[in-house]
This record gives sequence, structure tokens and C-alpha cells, in this order.
Amino acid sequence: MENNESKMKKMYSFYALSVAIFGVAVTLLQLGGSYGIAPLIGVNPDESGWFPFVNIIVPMYIICFPILLLVLKKSEVVKPEKNKLSFGKFLLFIPLMAAMIAVGAVIGIILNMLCTLPFGVSMEYSTEISKIMMNSHPFWRILTAGILAPIVEEMIFRKLLIDRTYRYGEWVAILTSGIMFGLFHGNFAQCFFAALIGGLFAYIYCRTGNVWYTITLHAILNLSTSVISMATMKPYMSVDQAMLDEYHNLSVEYLSSQDPAIAERVTELGMQIIPKMLPFMAWSGLVGTVMFAGFILWIVILVRKKVVIKKTPDQVQGGMKYAWGNIGMILFLVYALATFAINYIAIIVKYGSVV
Repeated sequence: MENNESKMKKMYSFYALSVAIFGVAVTLLQLGGSYGIAPLIGVNPDESGWFPFVNIIVPMYIICFPILLLVLKKSEVVKPEKNKLSFGKFLLFIPLMAAMIAVGAVIGIILNMLCTLPFGVSMEYSTEISKIMMNSHPFWRILTAGILAPIVEEMIFRKLLIDRTYRYGEWVAILTSGIMFGLFHGNFAQCFFAALIGGLFAYIYCRTGNVWYTITLHAILNLSTSVISMATMKPYMSVDQAMLDEYHNLSVEYLSSQDPAIAERVTELGMQIIPKMLPFMAWSGLVGTVMFAGFILWIVILVRKKVVIKKTPDQVQGGMKYAWGNIGMILFLVYALATFAINYIAIIVKYGSVV
């Protein structure tokens, strides 16, 4: 009779290999869309506001995800126990999530800059996804990032993974969920905060057995960044730097001169600048406050040891070596590393000015 160690190794290998093949298939279909379909219909993928999103939606969500579901359907599952999460406790996960994003984003941005700035790639183009989001219509951002991505990603990296691996150890399933989710993003800017919140979402799913909690949190995050932040950032970025410099210099000059003519000009400039800057500043202040609250909550949680990992009936000791020491996971890592390399090479070739 097959022991739990062998079953665990086979299950993680099968799941990781399935996700790796899913990722490769999505990438190939997207390349086909960009270099095959787009020229046929007379669309420039770099300039079209809708094509990049359709080229994400069709390959990933319409074609490949249903196939992945069918492939994993026959796998044996042991689901976490169902438990309700009160509305108050659910809200607490928002600042906890925000604090993890802050930590992961700082690490990711630093590494992302190290990979792009030496090659003359400006911050604006250091990740292709940021360029796509900035130049897109809110409808496509809401549909893709706010609705489809949270549902599909939570199904793949939380429900489908944990239902098949939970029985062999909760902690290993949580760590694997977070790490794989981070690596799947294919760039440093998103990798670390995605891994951290992926682990948080995995923990929530293990405690509740309800993937809709994590889908909702994921949607809140994506809508906040891809819709609200973008909507407030565009007017802020449109402020003319020369006008901003004049406003600052005249404001300083007025403090010493009290010249009514300068005051009038400062007021005139302020009426043009402040309405554009205020929404983003207010939103940034709110986000910063939520993040700060999240850090305080994490300190309280860790000091009081509120994070509890439960032992499962078929728990395997030293489970990480079985979860990651198999051919499927190795191939997933190869796929992830190749994705990172291809993404950064493409960005450097496309936007870099230093060779």
C-alpha cells in the first residue's frame, strides 16, 4: 500500500506540472495573439487599449482554465472544514493584507529596478503590466483585474491546490500556495507581495473552507490598485512640472514679500494644480493609514500567537521536501524562471536605452 509521503509527492508533482503546462499554454496562445492574430486584424498590440486584455482573457480564462479544471477534476480531494468568517474579522484582513503588500512591494520594486534601470528602462516601463494598465479603459481593468483574475487565480492557487494537498500538512500547503502564486506572476515587482498575500489567502481558506472570502479580498486589492489608484494617479501625473515649480517658488517668495500680485498668481496656479493632485494625495493617505493599521495588527497577532496551524490526519513530517522535491515542481520552477527571464529581456529590448 502506498504511504502518505509517496502520495504527497505525486499529488504536488501532478498539480505543479499541470500549472506549469497551463502557464506555457497561456503564454504560447498570447504570443500567437500578439504576433499572429493582431497583424491579421490590423491591430497594434502596443497601442490598442483593448487587445492586451482580450489577449489575456481568451487564452487564460476562456481556453486554458477550463482545461486545467478538467485535468485536475479526478484528483482526490480533502477539503478544509467549513467555517463562517464574521464581517468584522473579514474587514480586519484588509489592513493585514495591505501591510503585507507594503513589505513585499518594497522588496519587489528594489529588485525590479536592479533588473531594469541599469539598462535605461524608466520606472514607467519597468513592468509591462503597469504600462498596459496605465493606458487602458477602466472597463477592461475592472473586468480583467477586478473580476476574472481574482476568481481564476483563487481557484487555481487556493482551492484547487489546497483541496488536493491539505491532508498532507496545512503549513506546507499554505507556503506552497503563496510561493507558487508569487512565482507565477513572472516579475519581481509583483512576486513578493503576491507570495505574502497568497500565503495569507491560503491560511484564510484553510480556516474557512470558503474560497469566496479570498476571492473578495483579492478583488478588493485589484480594484484598489488597478481602478482607484489609476483613476486618481492619471490627473496627478498630468500636472505640468514647470507649473508645479512656479507654484512652489512663488509660494516661498510670497511668505517673505507678501506681494498681492504674487498671491493672486499663487491662487491661480493652485486652482489648476490642487484639484488634480488632491484625489491621489487623499487616496494615498487612506492607503497609508490602512497599511499602518495593518502593521499594528500584525504585531498584536504575532505577540499573542494568534496564527494557529492545525495538524491534519495524514500529516507528513518534513513535508516541504516532498512538496518541492519532485519532477513536477522542478518543471514548474523552470517555467517560472524562464518567465522571469523572458519578461525582463523583452522589457529591456523594448524600452531600454543602454546596452
